[in-house]
Amino acid sequence: MAGSLDGLHELPPPTPAPPELVERALALVRSHPECFWFWHPEARVRHLEDVRLVVEHLREYDDRRAWRAAQELHRCLLPIYKRPS
Repeated sequence: MAGSLDGLHELPPPTPAPPELVERALALVRSHPECFWFWHPEARVRHLEDVRLVVEHLREYDDRRAWRAAQELHRCLLPIYKRPS
């Protein structure tokens, strides 16, 4: 029984984000620091989940310009998530 519980907590490894997407996300983090007050100065965007976090926080915590930037970044994510496995 204990062995089966361990299997429930295993998560798949995070998917690395393409370098161009990482650069776009980091540029948005730098240009909208008020949305990323929790972001450690040495934190890096490395995975698709990190990019999604950038999109979510831009949408939630900033103005219309940031919301539009989040939409553009989100559009870049869509083809990646739609790729067949």
